[in-house]
Amino acid sequence: MSTAPVRAPEASSCAALPPLRTQLAQLLLVGFPGTRPGAVSRGLVERGVGGLLLFRGNVVSAGQVRALVADLKGRAEIPLEVAVDQEPGTRVARLAGIVRAAPSARELGRMPAERVERYGKATGRDLAALGVTADLAPVLDVTGARWDGVIGDRSFGSDPATAGRAAVAFMRGLAAGGVAPVGKHFPGHGATTVDSHHRLPVVAASMARLHARDLAPFRAAIRSGLDAVMVGHLVVRAVDPRTPATLSPAVVGGLLRERLGFGGLVVSDALEMGAIAGTVTIPVAAERAVAAGVDQLVLSGHGAVPAVLRQLERAVADGRLSRARVREAFLRVQRFKRV
Repeated sequence: MSTAPVRAPEASSCAALPPLRTQLAQLLLVGFPGTRPGAVSRGLVERGVGGLLLFRGNVVSAGQVRALVADLKGRAEIPLEVAVDQEPGTRVARLAGIVRAAPSARELGRMPAERVERYGKATGRDLAALGVTADLAPVLDVTGARWDGVIGDRSFGSDPATAGRAAVAFMRGLAAGGVAPVGKHFPGHGATTVDSHHRLPVVAASMARLHARDLAPFRAAIRSGLDAVMVGHLVVRAVDPRTPATLSPAVVGGLLRERLGFGGLVVSDALEMGAIAGTVTIPVAAERAVAAGVDQLVLSGHGAVPAVLRQLERAVADGRLSRARVREAFLRVQRFKRV
């Protein structure tokens, strides 16, 4: 994790870059079946996919995960990202029982920052020991007044200052433990009652309220050196009244990049989620997300990978997606992986 906001990547020479198909494949972070290396997981690596995402179905024991990850990493020509959703608490903890348990984010938000950071560092160390390189955490969302919303106790607090302080502490701990944190779900999913896994949430807050409340933890994390931000599948009316944030240049380019000054990796939430897949196909969503400024596309399953790559290639060939935008995204992925 860097100590200051990062700049947009630059390439000294286009000739030094791999072919377009490889650059596009490196933008994908993909889930896969099985607890042992198999035709699908090895095929994804051989296809040049930039990262693999662990789910509970990939997990039996620490030794098994370590062997699985080591095998797949060893087959990659470009270093492979291995990511997981391992948040504090039990609701979203794919490696529960293997990685040391931590209280929920809501409970951590009541603790001193030093103690929160220790929990983050323990999580980071355990993940790194398995070969995991990135954690899709912490949650930077600020909840509403009630705790029974979609995010609930995955959030560190209903107060922006509390949520930001604790999330930054956990983020620092993860990085100190050896894994890269990915803050989520920009620009703020905490007060929503609609689950984006099924439908598209709409945030009706004014721009002033967004800046005072929802965006405050993201600003704090970016100032503290956060290298990656996950964008949520939600419509934020004050920024873009029609387009989900993941597909919106106004949210990604205007709000996150320009207003908040973020120069790191922008990651999508899973494109199969109902908030997106219920309105456009996954390949079209992938194209629109990259065009909007998203650098890394999350696919919770592997089935759409060939179609997504074909769609992105066609978008470049037809001029809808520039090679410069692909190059920029590719270089951000490589920098995040410290390649």
